[in-house]
Amino acid sequence: MTNSLQFETPENVQVQYKPAGLGTRFLAWFIDQFLVWTVLFVLILLLTVVGTSLEVLDDWLVSGSGDPAEMEAYVVGVIVLLFGLGSFVYFTAAELFMHGQTVGKRASKIRVVKLDGFSLDAGSIFLRNVFRVIDNIPVTWIIPVMSKRSQRMGDMASGTIVVSDEPPELTNIRVELSGQKAIEAEFRFDSRALGELKPNDIKAVEQLLERWQDLPFAQRNQLAHQIIAALAKKMNVDRPPRERELRFLEDLLAAELRRQNRLLG
Repeated sequence: MTNSLQFETPENVQVQYKPAGLGTRFLAWFIDQFLVWTVLFVLILLLTVVGTSLEVLDDWLVSGSGDPAEMEAYVVGVIVLLFGLGSFVYFTAAELFMHGQTVGKRASKIRVVKLDGFSLDAGSIFLRNVFRVIDNIPVTWIIPVMSKRSQRMGDMASGTIVVSDEPPELTNIRVELSGQKAIEAEFRFDSRALGELKPNDIKAVEQLLERWQDLPFAQRNQLAHQIIAALAKKMNVDRPPRERELRFLEDLLAAELRRQNRLLG
């Protein structure tokens, strides 16, 4: 199994991830399954208290039109259907609105990302969770074990991979910008604008700034221009003059670091 995964973003910036281990993925899966089953149990309990489903089944038996075996199969079928539908809705909605994470993935510090460097989209999330029905069949559990990147069938079909989301090492640029105060910034970004960015976006900015002095002048300016064009559109903010693009990226990363510190605090 590879120790790291490296790909090029649409802005031509190299981004590196570490594939999540099978043990970590199992822990995340267990937490999520426990959550889904808990919600399902509460739902069934509420239905029992209300008595709606039991009254229907009681009338069915009293009338003599049903037998216990058929009733048991019916109840099991309903529970399996509710669990399958609930799992699909939960995983799809969580990965969509939590940017590739679920409650279990966040607790285990892993997330789903695209293999091609693009942001995770709704279509990929939908497809990987449709395949969850197949991936839950025991015989298919060997696939992630054999895969070089620990991908299940849903990941292969949707072009995604589950990666480690551990806090990154404190790079030089983070050390430099982590102490910058908002009043020192030339460009200001509110929480709404920052909330539009994905982890890949911030990682691309950080890695470009970290390599800034090592890149040829023309290449780094071209990369900065491409990244800023994409991010400014996402955040719905004005693009800076070409000569201020470096400061724009520095202020953007500093603002995101301050936002992360507020969330942690």
